[in-house]
Parts: sequence; structure tokens; C-alpha cells
Amino acid sequence: MTGSVFGSASTPILSFFAILLGLTFGSFGSVLVARVPTKKSLWTRSECPECGHQIRSIENIPLISYLVLRGRCSQCSSKISILYPLIELATAVLFLISIFVFHNWTQVLLWLILVIFGVPLTIIDATLHRLPDLLTASLFIASAAVIIGDALYHHQYDRLIPSLIGSVALPAFYLALMIISRGGMGMGDVKLAAGLGLVTGYFGVRTVLVGSFAAYILGSVIGVGLMILGKAGRKTAIPFGPFMLVGQAIALIVAARSGL
Repeated sequence: MTGSVFGSASTPILSFFAILLGLTFGSFGSVLVARVPTKKSLWTRSECPECGHQIRSIENIPLISYLVLRGRCSQCSSKISILYPLIELATAVLFLISIFVFHNWTQVLLWLILVIFGVPLTIIDATLHRLPDLLTASLFIASAAVIIGDALYHHQYDRLIPSLIGSVALPAFYLALMIISRGGMGMGDVKLAAGLGLVTGYFGVRTVLVGSFAAYILGSVIGVGLMILGKAGRKTAIPFGPFMLVGQAIALIVAARSGL
């Protein structure tokens, strides 16, 4: 069953365009992952990190080019990280989900914004233990624009209140945790929480709470699992940003399916 926002439109056609758009933004996401942490320009052409070969347009088709090139540079045959096509594929799948879950265009746009910036943030935090300001700020600003625009268009200014509460309460909560834990949380988590609270607040304050609870459950389960497997100790730093993002994403899906 598709979300009511799509009316009687053909689901296969919508699915095709959702996947195509997801692959495109996934390719952009892989650029963010590769360049934002090192503060490289996002507007220059991609190049092979080994030989400096500039990637041609025909070699930069999301997912397809990786398969055609068999995961190697066309010039020096050095391996291309499989992370890039995985980011593209994951983004496409998450875009596709919006067709079957959400029920108005504002919900869809907020979900897509969360995916576009959330996937790169998840990868960067998981690998580098960082949540770059450029991405957390972009998530907040883009989401705020959609929510304010929705309120102005429908003249429903009361919808701004739960988003405002979420954008203030959630980072305040993580800031308190950072102070209490003395480094267990970072300012990156606090800044990310502002954007996540803004987005999930649109679905209701309860959704913010559900997302936070889901994040802690996921973090606890993964943390204990890593300790059991001997991959982490009690003092091992485990980035919490990915759990925050996944937890809030789960909360959005639950809220939408519940008709909130």
C-alpha cells in the first residue's frame, strides 16, 4: 500500500524514479563522505586517489560504473572502495521506502533530507568518530525550511511548536549527558540532536522520545555485542551518531505507519 500522497499513480513508475533519484543522491553522498572530513571542495571533479585520473562522466554512473569497471580504476587498476556503491544502493533503498510509508509531501521531504545527510553522517561517524558541522547544519537548515514552508502554506503554525520543542529539548538532553558522562558524548552529537529533534518533532513530541529510546536500545545491544565478541572493552569509544540517526529513522516510520 502506497502513501496517500501519491494518489493513484503507478507504483512501479514511482519506484523506478525513487530508485533513480536515490542512486543519484547516493553518489552525492559518497562525495560527501570522501571530501567533507578533509574539507576538500565539493564542486571539483572526482579523481582516483592513487593515480589522480579524473573520473569521466561515463565512469561516474551510480552503481553501474562500479560494476562495469569491476571495482577498479580504468587507468591504474587500483581498487575502488566498495563503500561507494554501497552508499548509493543504501540511499536508493531508503528513498524507495518513502513511497510505501509516508502520507504527505512534507513527511516525504523530511525523510529524504534525513537520508541525504544521515547516510554520510553515519559512515563518517562510524569510521572517523566525527560529525562534521557542515552536514549537521545542512540537515537542520534544510529540515527547518521544509517545516516552516509547510506551516506557512497550510496556515498551521501550531505544527511548528513540537518541532521547536524537539529541536531544543533533544540537544539539551544530549548536552546534559555530555556533561555528566565527561566525554561520553561529544558536541557533534548535541548538534546532530538539534536537527533530529526538529525533524521528528514534526511527527509529534512522542516521536522524539521513541527515537531516543530506540537509539539507546540499539547502542546498548551493539555495545554489549561487541564486548561479548571481544571487539570492544568498557572504555572503548563507540560513536553514538549512527544509533541516533537509525533510532530517529525508526521512530519516523513507526509514527507514519501509526497515522500520526
